[in-house]
Amino acid sequence: MNVYYNTSFGCLVCPETRMGNTPMRVVIEPVTVLDSGSTAAALGEALLNALERSRTAPPVPRVDLGAGRFWQITGIKGYTAFSRKFQCVRIDARGPVLEIVKLIRDTDGGYIEPVGQPPLEIPADAPAAQLGETALSLFSPGLESPANETRSFETVHGSIVSYRRPSDDFLDCGDGHTDAYQIFTLADAPRNHIAFLIDSDYEMLSKAAVLGRWQAQYGALSEFRFQRRRKPPLMASMKGVTAEAEIVSHVYRDGDGTLEVLSLIEYTLPPEARDAAQTAYQAVIRSITVKELRGSRSEGPVVK
Repeated sequence: MNVYYNTSFGCLVCPETRMGNTPMRVVIEPVTVLDSGSTAAALGEALLNALERSRTAPPVPRVDLGAGRFWQITGIKGYTAFSRKFQCVRIDARGPVLEIVKLIRDTDGGYIEPVGQPPLEIPADAPAAQLGETALSLFSPGLESPANETRSFETVHGSIVSYRRPSDDFLDCGDGHTDAYQIFTLADAPRNHIAFLIDSDYEMLSKAAVLGRWQAQYGALSEFRFQRRRKPPLMASMKGVTAEAEIVSHVYRDGDGTLEVLSLIEYTLPPEARDAAQTAYQAVIRSITVKELRGSRSEGPVVK
C-alpha cells in the first residue's frame, strides 16, 4: 500500500488489491484523507487499517478499478500533476516486519523504487505511533518536483533533442506504438496531441509536397500555410485547417535527416482548452534544442 503526502494538503492513505489474475496492484475505495495537522499516531492507525484491508481485499475484475483515479480527491485532475506535488512512501508487510521505502518520481510521472536504497524495517506489531513517525520521517516538507521539466532523447540521426514537457493537461504516451520518438495526448481528448516524429516523411520539404501529404492524411484543407525558416536547426513551419481541427508543424534539421514536431487540436474542444493546448505546443517549440553528436553530415533534405 502507498501513502501520499503534500505539506499543505496532508496525506492520502491508499489500500490496494490485485486486478484479476494479474500481479497488477490497484487502489481500492475508500482512501483515507488526513490533513496536515494530523498526529503520527493517527497516521499510523490509518496505515495499519489500510494494510489489513490490502491483506484481506479480494481481487477486483479488470472492469472494476475501484478508486482508479484516487488522486482526484485532492482537486488535481491528472496523475502527472499529482505526482509533482505529492511524495509517496510504500509500505509492504513481509512476515514479521514492515518494509517502508520512499519512492521517487520517474520521468513519466509515475513512482519507482530508488536503486540501491534498502527499505527501512520495523516490527509488524510496532505501535501505530511508531509506524506513523517512521513514514513521516521519509517525507521532505515542501518538496515538489519542478513543473515542465526538461526532457531529451537521441534521434536516429545521432542528435540529442531537448525540450520542456508540455503542461499537465497532456499525458505521456511514449512512442504511442508508432514511428515517433514521443507523443503527448490530452487526457480528456486523446485525438488532440503533440508528436515528435522520426523524419518528416515528405518526398520533398516544399509547400506542394506537404500540402499533398496533409490532404491525403487529414482530408480537405480550408487553409494551408508553408513558411521557410532560416534559423537553424528550424527549416520550415506549416499550418493547416480542416473542418475538424488545426494542424501545426515545425521541421528541424537533424543530421542527415529531419525531426518534425506536430500538433493537432480539434475545434470540438472548449475554447479555453483549445487555447491552452495551443499555448502548450508553442511553449514546447520555443524550448526545443537539437545538438548533433556525430561530426559530419550530408547536405540534408532539400527545402523548396
